[in-house]
Amino acid sequence: MIAFVLSGGGNRGALQAGAIKALIGRSIYPDLIVGTSIGALNGVILAANPTLEGACCLAEGWQRIRRSDIFPGNALTVGWRVLTGQGSMHGRENFKRSVLNRLPPSARHFKDLQVPCLVTATSLATGRLRLFGEDPNERLIDAILSSTAIPPFYAPYLYKNEFLVDGALVANLPLSHAILRGARTIYTLEILDNVVSSSRFGLLQTLTSSLNALLNRQHEQERRTVALAHQRGITIHDIRLTSGQGLPYNDFTHGAALVSAGERAALECVSALPPRPLALAHLAQSLRGTFRALAARREAGAGPPPAAAG
Repeated sequence: MIAFVLSGGGNRGALQAGAIKALIGRSIYPDLIVGTSIGALNGVILAANPTLEGACCLAEGWQRIRRSDIFPGNALTVGWRVLTGQGSMHGRENFKRSVLNRLPPSARHFKDLQVPCLVTATSLATGRLRLFGEDPNERLIDAILSSTAIPPFYAPYLYKNEFLVDGALVANLPLSHAILRGARTIYTLEILDNVVSSSRFGLLQTLTSSLNALLNRQHEQERRTVALAHQRGITIHDIRLTSGQGLPYNDFTHGAALVSAGERAALECVSALPPRPLALAHLAQSLRGTFRALAARREAGAGPPPAAAG
């Protein structure tokens, strides 16, 4: 089983889109996708259409994103929200609309996805991981809005009487969930933040640096998970994605450059691997499609397809 594991990374999510495009272009298809935060958004979009066409659409979508689609407003509106106790710097209505527009109309629940997908969030009350996708009837939009609710930019997301926040706070690169579900080959698409040193910190710099420190601590734990996985014979291809520049959290003007950088990073990783026979890759993808179709028919109670005459 091949799994793609996607980390958080905010407006650098275009890096993952480029890496996914490169992997699919090399006939490397996932049987399972696990995503956190912006990786959850990318993962769900890919799971809805896990083809080269779908990967290209994902990458193109990142190049069309505007700041107002994700973080609407300006310094004045942000200040007003803070002073009036809105609970976050930005509203998420535009982001919700953008997410729904990027998903196929037929993909609204986890059972509608073409590839199994898991999304992480964090319980604000307990600090424990909340995993979406195990219940096929859960809504994709609930999972994505929960997993991307990073304070103080977005308010906690209320789901079934529980406030949830960004999954990256407890599992920025949720490798263990791919391993527990039987993945034997894992491609990690981890976005590594570039922390900019400064003698003076404004509010946003302080918040961003604090989050980076938390994620760096998780990075150490994830490396230990990698070491244990190798001991169990699991192959992990670690694709590390960096923007090469310190981008403000709400800067979405570098989509094309980030997509290209993600492609280069993924191709550099896979170029060192032995090439997969094209016929074998196509056969594997065809079998995956057949298994997904049979599973969908069983879910719908339609039974097996009729036998061919002859």
